[in-house]
Amino acid sequence: MGRWRGLVVTLMATWGMISSVNAAQTPCAIIDNQQGWPIIGEKCDIGNGLWGDQSPDPQSSAFWVQCGATNGVPSRQFHQTLRQGLPDLPFQVQVREGRGRCLIGPYQALDVANVVLKRVRMFGPTRQAVLRQTRQPLSQPAVIRLPPLVETKASTLPETSGKAAQSEAAFNLSHFGLPEPEQGEKQYTEKGMSWGRLPYAKAEPRCQQEGMVLASKQDLTQVAQATDQLPMRLPYWVQGAQGVDANTGTVVTRNQVAALNVLCKKG
Repeated sequence: MGRWRGLVVTLMATWGMISSVNAAQTPCAIIDNQQGWPIIGEKCDIGNGLWGDQSPDPQSSAFWVQCGATNGVPSRQFHQTLRQGLPDLPFQVQVREGRGRCLIGPYQALDVANVVLKRVRMFGPTRQAVLRQTRQPLSQPAVIRLPPLVETKASTLPETSGKAAQSEAAFNLSHFGLPEPEQGEKQYTEKGMSWGRLPYAKAEPRCQQEGMVLASKQDLTQVAQATDQLPMRLPYWVQGAQGVDANTGTVVTRNQVAALNVLCKKG
């Protein structure tokens, strides 16, 4: 489904971070809720941790980000801390042999998992996060998004009160994301990741599928000024059937069959 580029991506998720599935369909379905945490079953394959400089196995099928390990289910306070510091990520817990593991994912692409891991390690309480890899394909992977967009460039937005303006820009970034490419859709590679591109007729429906709306020209310009996480090789469809260059903010095409990037915004 959608990838949060939310940048993400949520992500590239965003944002209902995991799909609601029946436990009979997949061993990784949520079977309980304790201390505010969604609990997945013991039979869910969460694989092995990649500690130190250990490289992933080329035969890996899926990746999780382990955000912590405790005796039993982590505390409700820890859950609330993560929800405030890392909004829109698909947190869940597996308890096996008395050991509770805070998990994010799963992700089938290593590059996506690494983007999430980097974001999670930037947050103090989870700076020791680690990747886990599985050898067993997941029958129904979680619907995920990349972490929310974060401010990574000096903001050139009109200033209202210095730091207050920058804070507002950073806050707004968490409301944006790029849909993850679906099977059969046109894709291209930039910044080591795959990005989807859509004709205008599919842009708004895909945003709606994510529970969002198509961003406006002003939205795109502001996001591009505040972060370097957006793919920039192609223009973006925005409201009004305009293809806009995110770098310059200028309209470059109105050809609605052109396959361009799509930026979505939470309503």
